[in-house]
Amino acid sequence: MINRRQIMAGASALGGSFAAPRAFAQTAKVSIGYPTSSDFLPALVAKEKGFFAKRGIDAAMTRVPLINNIPAAMMSGDLQIGAATPPTFLQAVDGGLDMVLIASAARHRKDLPSKSLVVRKDFAYAKPEDLKGAKIGVAGLKSSMDILLRRWLKIKGIDPRDIAFIEAQFPQMPDLLKSGTLDAVTVTEPIRTIILKSGVGVVAAEYFAEVSPDFMVTNWMVTGDYAKKNPAIIAGFRGALEEAIVYIKTNVEECREIEKKNFNVAAPEFPTLVAAASPADLQLWIDIGKEQGLYRTAMDAATLVLK
Repeated sequence: MINRRQIMAGASALGGSFAAPRAFAQTAKVSIGYPTSSDFLPALVAKEKGFFAKRGIDAAMTRVPLINNIPAAMMSGDLQIGAATPPTFLQAVDGGLDMVLIASAARHRKDLPSKSLVVRKDFAYAKPEDLKGAKIGVAGLKSSMDILLRRWLKIKGIDPRDIAFIEAQFPQMPDLLKSGTLDAVTVTEPIRTIILKSGVGVVAAEYFAEVSPDFMVTNWMVTGDYAKKNPAIIAGFRGALEEAIVYIKTNVEECREIEKKNFNVAAPEFPTLVAAASPADLQLWIDIGKEQGLYRTAMDAATLVLK
């Protein structure tokens, strides 16, 4: 596992602040992988507005249909920085991959839900028990959407084995509901808005918020080797995200257009975008994963989140 002291020593050469922009004599090409989710809008804004460039990062943004495919693309070298959900990240680590979490992407808050269980409009749903026997689409088996739905079902007294979980890409979900291929989907913005506005589906439950009122739901990661060799890039990446988040808050309509250009739709509200991450944010997911028997190894959140 990477020695965090080595990384911090290298990063200190930047002047002690991850957020402080500076001019670089040379730029580094960095391929950044992300799925169709508003959680990762700050990276798109950072690319569009030059926040990466002024920190010496020549960012190539690569959309990946299934977030669970990102760790493999990173190990092959096709991506240097990858979007993840905490379960995707933890499963990669548990599988023996040397990964570190370098930043949060978004948190899910009860007062601003952006991830929901949506049923097709003609599916007879009145209570959680009505989901028994249903075909539910999730953007990756053992993804955060999948794992939290299983926990929510247990909270409601329903055995997840009574549900058919089917892997589906977010952009395909509206059509899969419309055709009746799926009875319900676990979906995030901006695809959630597409489904609701089209009338194809309706929100059945804000199950994320029912599991926890405020927690990290998405993050950014790199390989341990990349982190060790490129502390300046990681510092610049974090700083660009932080600047982009501030920009989004003060330039809402412009950033809606950036989102629409990349995702073909703009969400009615942006998620709670936060770049800072702590071991406590990751520990919640480690505990949930242990409950579901997802991990074979003991993991220490303090060693997996780069400070």
